[in-house]
Amino acid sequence: MHFRNFGCALFYLWVLVPVFFFCFILISPSLTEAAETAVVTGTTVNVRSGPSLDYAAFTQVNQGDRLPVLDKFYNWYYVNLPGGVNGWISGQLVRIEQPEPPELSSGNVLTIMINTDGVNIRSGPGTSYEIVARASYGQHYPVMETSGDWYKVWLGTNTGWVANWLVARKTGVSPTSPQTVPPAASTPPAVQTSGKTAVVNGSQVNVRKGPGTANALVGQVSRGDELPVLGQDGDWYQVKLAGGSNGWVAGWLVSLQDAAPAEQVQDHVENPVDNHAPQTGSIDISRGGEDREPDGQSGKALTLQIKETGGQTSAVVVADVPFEYDAFALSGPDRLVLDLKGIAKGELPSKTDVNSKTVKQIRVGHYQREPDITRLVFDLSGGAQYVTTHSRDKKSINVETYIPTISGSYAGTTIAIDAGHGNPDPGAIGRNGLVEKDITFDIAKRTKKLLEAKGARVIMTRTGDSEIGLEERANRANKAGADLFVSIHVNAHTDPSIGGTMTYICNGNGTAAEASRNQESNRLARYVQAELVKKLGLRDGGVRSANFVVLRKAKMPAVLTELAFISNANEEKLMRTDSFRNKSAEAIVNGIGYYISGKKTR
Repeated sequence: MHFRNFGCALFYLWVLVPVFFFCFILISPSLTEAAETAVVTGTTVNVRSGPSLDYAAFTQVNQGDRLPVLDKFYNWYYVNLPGGVNGWISGQLVRIEQPEPPELSSGNVLTIMINTDGVNIRSGPGTSYEIVARASYGQHYPVMETSGDWYKVWLGTNTGWVANWLVARKTGVSPTSPQTVPPAASTPPAVQTSGKTAVVNGSQVNVRKGPGTANALVGQVSRGDELPVLGQDGDWYQVKLAGGSNGWVAGWLVSLQDAAPAEQVQDHVENPVDNHAPQTGSIDISRGGEDREPDGQSGKALTLQIKETGGQTSAVVVADVPFEYDAFALSGPDRLVLDLKGIAKGELPSKTDVNSKTVKQIRVGHYQREPDITRLVFDLSGGAQYVTTHSRDKKSINVETYIPTISGSYAGTTIAIDAGHGNPDPGAIGRNGLVEKDITFDIAKRTKKLLEAKGARVIMTRTGDSEIGLEERANRANKAGADLFVSIHVNAHTDPSIGGTMTYICNGNGTAAEASRNQESNRLARYVQAELVKKLGLRDGGVRSANFVVLRKAKMPAVLTELAFISNANEEKLMRTDSFRNKSAEAIVNGIGYYISGKKTR
C-alpha cells in the first residue's frame, strides 16, 4: 500500500511539475524582452531547471558570461543561455547590469530619485494617462525629457512619465531642457549649489577628501548639522566644515535646502523627505504621495485644538485641503517635529503654552515656501512617546503624546517571533560571507529570552536551521492565538553604499477587520522602528508597506523589520557583533512594550 501511494506521488510529480513550470514560463509577462543582464561572477556556476537548490543542474556557465535576464523569483534569475535554452541561476553568483538608456550619451544627464513608495509611472504627462509601472522609494531613473510638472524617464526597456512632486533628488542636467544646459566651454556644478545648505540626515556621517567612498576620511558630522555647500560632483556635495576646512559628503545622507525664511521655526533639523519614505499616519502608507496634482495654490491650517485626558495630551490640526505630512523625533532636548506638506501657516498661533505632563509648548512656523510646508515643533517632557493618526479625508491629523509605563505590559501576552529564512534558503549574504538566516535566528532567540523574562509567552515560528514555508509561519502564530507577530530580517541592495533600518506592514486594507488590524500594525511598527533607530543609530528608512505573505496571512498586528543592510560593509561588520544583536533584540522588545502600554491606555 505504501509503495503504491509512493509510486503515484512520483508519477504526479513527474507529470505535473514540468507542466507547472511550462505554464509559469508561458504566463510570465517579463519573458518577452530582457531588461537586465546577469554577469556571472562565480568561476563555474550551475544552471538549474527551477529557482532553488532543490532543482537539478542541467548545465554550467563560466565567470564573465553575460546572460539576458528573463524573469526573477526571489533571489533567482531566469536567464537565456547560448543556443536558446533557458534556466535558473542563483542571484548570489551573478552581478545584474541594467541596460543603457537610448539617446542619453551626454554625461550631463538629469537623474531623479523617487521619494515615496507606491508611485505610479504613466504612459503620458498627467494623471489621466494609463499606469505602465510602479516605483518605490529610493529608485533612480534617468530623464528623457520634461513636460510641465512631469518627467519622462527611462525604465530599462521602455519609458514612462512621473510627476515631479514625487521626486526627492535630482542630479545632472537634462539634455532635453535647453534652458538648463550649460555652454560647452563651461562645466558648472550639475545642480546650482550657491546659497544652499546641506543638512545632515545620518547619525554619524563621514566627510571625505574627495567625492566617493574610496577617498580618505577627514572627519565626521552629526545629524542636524548644517553645512554650506561649495560644489557638487554627481551624488556628492563639497561642504564647508565648522573649523573652516572643506570636505565631501554623500548626497543621500544629507538634505539640500535654501536658507531658512525669516519666520522659519529655528530648529536645526533635517527635512525628512530626502531621508526616508514619508511616514504618513494613514493606514495605507504606500500611497503617501500618490498622484495628487498640485493646483498651484496651497491650502492653509485652520485650527489647532489641544486636550489633556488622564496624562495623555491630544493635539488636532485641521486644514482646508487634504495634506500629507512627515513626523520625526529629536533629542537634546526632546522634540517631536511635524511637517504639513502643501499647507500654509494660516492663523495658527506661533507659540502655544501647553504645560501638560507630556508637552511643554507647541511652536508653529512657515518652514518652506513653494511648496509650502508648515512646521509644528512639540517640546516634550522627558520620556514622552507619540503616535500620529491621519483622518480618512486627510484634512486633519491627531498627535497623541503620553509617557508609557512598559513594566508589566508583557504579562499575559503571546508574541510570535519569526526568524527570516532558513536552510536551504540562506536569505541575503554579505560580501564577507555573513548569512541572513543565521543573524535573524540568533536575534530571534535573544528577543525570545528578553520577552520571556518580562512575562510574555513567545512562539518561535522557526526553532532550528530549517526553512519554514511563509504561510506556515503565519499559521503557527494564528494557531497559537498570538497577540502580535514580529518577523526579523536584514536587508540587501545592489548599491553597497545604501544602509539603514526600516519596518514594514501589510499594504492592503480589504475588510473592515483587516483595515483595523493594519492600523494596529502601523502603530506597532512605529514603536518598533523608533526604538531600532534609537538603539542602532542607523539611517531611518521609516515605516513602509508591502504585500509580504507573512504579514498578509497573520491574523494579528504584524510587522517585518529590516534591521540593517548586509550588503553595506560597515553594517555587515556591525551585524557580527553581540552589541548589534543585543541592541536589536532590546529595541524590538521595547517597541512591543510601548505598543502594548499605549494600547492599554487608549
